[in-house]
Amino acid sequence: MKSRIATYCIALTAVWVLVPRPVIAVETPSVAVLAAPAADVVQQRVQDWLSTVKDLPPETQQQIDALWRVEGELPAEKLLERVIATFSLVDAPTKALVEACRFQDVGVHPPDAELLDTENLDSFYTNNLRLFYGRYLTQRRMYEEGLAVFDNIAVTEVVDPATYLFFKAVCQHHLLMKQDGLKTIEQLTTRTEGVPSRYSTVATLMQYDLEGLKEKSLDEISRKMLDVERRLDLGRSGQKVQKVEEEIIAGLDEIIKKIEQQSGGGGGGGGQGGNSNNPANGADDSSVKGATAPGTVDPKDIKKGGKWGGLDDKARSRIKQLIGRDFPNHYRRAVEEYFRNAAKRTVPTNN
Repeated sequence: MKSRIATYCIALTAVWVLVPRPVIAVETPSVAVLAAPAADVVQQRVQDWLSTVKDLPPETQQQIDALWRVEGELPAEKLLERVIATFSLVDAPTKALVEACRFQDVGVHPPDAELLDTENLDSFYTNNLRLFYGRYLTQRRMYEEGLAVFDNIAVTEVVDPATYLFFKAVCQHHLLMKQDGLKTIEQLTTRTEGVPSRYSTVATLMQYDLEGLKEKSLDEISRKMLDVERRLDLGRSGQKVQKVEEEIIAGLDEIIKKIEQQSGGGGGGGGQGGNSNNPANGADDSSVKGATAPGTVDPKDIKKGGKWGGLDDKARSRIKQLIGRDFPNHYRRAVEEYFRNAAKRTVPTNN
C-alpha cells in the first residue's frame, strides 16, 4: 500500500493531466467549502495586480494580453500556470525563482525564495507564488520546507485550492503527521469543489494509510527508516537526522523487549520442546540467551563515532531474528535494508 501511494504521488507530481471543471465562484473565508475561482475572476485579480506595477513596457503588456486570451473555462491548474507566467513576465526576481524551479541542474539546496518574505507585497501575488514554490519543494521530496511554505498560504487567495490541499497532505503524510494529514485530506475530499479525480483517489489512499498508522509500531519505525534514507539522499546529515536515528533504535529496542516479555523473557532457545526443533529460531536465540537487554544500544554512539546507527552485528542479528519470527516478512526486509544501508555510512559530523 505505501509503495503504491509513493508511486502515485511521484507520478502525479511529474505529470500534469488537465481535467475540465465547471465554473465555480470563489468562496469567502467564512464558508467551509473551498472552490477554485472562475477564469474571469482570476483575470480581474491579475489586472488588479498589474495596476500596481509602474512603467510596464508596452511589449510586456502585449505578451500578457496574448497569454490571457481565454476561450471558455480553464481548469484551475492551467490558471495557476498563467498567473505564474504573468508574474514572471513582469518581475525579474520572480522570473529567476520560477526558472530555478524547472528541475534542471537541481542542487542540494532549494532555490532562494527570500522575495516571498518581502513586506507589503500583494497577497494575490505572494500566496500563488508560494503555492507554486511549495508544490516544487514537495516534488523534490523536501517535505519539511514544503510544509513550511504551505503553512504560510491563505488558501482563499490561491487560484487552485485543490493543488494546495493535495500537496500539503502529501507533505504531512510523508512526515507521519497523522492528525494534521487526516484533517487536510478531509477538507480536500469532502469540502472542496472541483477536485481532480487523481487528487481525490490518491488522497483516499493516504487517508486509509494514515488511519491505520499506530504510534511506536514497527510500521511507524519502518517509515522512519525510509525517512532517514530520504533525508540523507537530500544531503541532510545533521541533528534532525540523528534524532530520527535514535528514535528508530529506541523503538526497535522497545519492540524487542515487548516480544520477549510476551514470550516469557527467555530468548526462545531450548527451554521448551516445541521451540528446540525450530531451525529458523534456535541458533540465533541461544546465542544471546540470558542477555539482560538484547538489542539495547547507547544512543550517544550515534554522535560519537563508529558505525552509523550504533548497532553491532549481534544486536542487528537479534533484531532481525525476532522481527522475522513475530512480524510479516516485509518488515523484516525493511529492517535488513535499513541496516545494510546504515553499514555503508559513517556518522555525520555537521548539518
